[in-house]
Amino acid sequence: MKRALGNLSAVSVLGTGLERTKPVAVPPAALLTVWNDALRALGELPLLVICIDDAELLKAPEIGILKTMVETDSPVPVTMVVAGGPELIEKLSAHDASPILRSFSGAVFDIGQFSEAETREALEAPIAQVKGSGSWDESGVAAVYRLTHGYPYLVQCFAAAAYREGRRIVREDVQNAIPEGLRLASSWLERELPEASDEDIRAFSKIASSGKMEFRSSDAIRMGINHIYLSRLAKQGVLKRIARGHYELRMAPAIAYFHALKRGQGPV
Repeated sequence: MKRALGNLSAVSVLGTGLERTKPVAVPPAALLTVWNDALRALGELPLLVICIDDAELLKAPEIGILKTMVETDSPVPVTMVVAGGPELIEKLSAHDASPILRSFSGAVFDIGQFSEAETREALEAPIAQVKGSGSWDESGVAAVYRLTHGYPYLVQCFAAAAYREGRRIVREDVQNAIPEGLRLASSWLERELPEASDEDIRAFSKIASSGKMEFRSSDAIRMGINHIYLSRLAKQGVLKRIARGHYELRMAPAIAYFHALKRGQGPV
């Protein structure tokens, strides 16, 4: 976060003609000054959107910076989009961070997974936006949905892999694009669960596809998952044991779907 805020001093904002020269170093105490300078420089813009991904990695002082950014009296309207996993909500809900959660309350969304109809919309909207000549056949949409379970990141990767300008994308096109879709998705997902076994991934996939964020060990048994793998997944951070025989899914389902496809286990 400090690095990101420090880089504000070197931003060239496209279309505005505004540019700043990066100083040799920005001491922590000067970050707020840099931020205020940036807001004043952008004061003629109709809107400034700030997007922060993987925000669960932020430490407490950095979360405090978010609060400062949200509450700063700004000459330009500021919209902040912060994306993170369950750990982010826990950090924002901590006793010493509660004012920060209130700053974001009322605008918190769990994107979850698309339905098949929503997957079609996600595939078609970018084409319409750029007036592209390609289109998606019903079989192509169904294939993307089957492979990705409607998980937005994977939908994006497989759409990019299968789309061809001037073509109608059918099921076979999507099937043939699986290696490229996995390659595109690997920049984030490849590094997740490096030590998981095939059985770990198979168990994770069954839990993810069940749609349950919380479940009991008896539910897992009905899914065909041995209790040994619940313990293994808990140690790897996939699950969190919240009570005796009661678990919560902590990792994104996309990780399970990606590894299942990459290891040849096929769509769950």
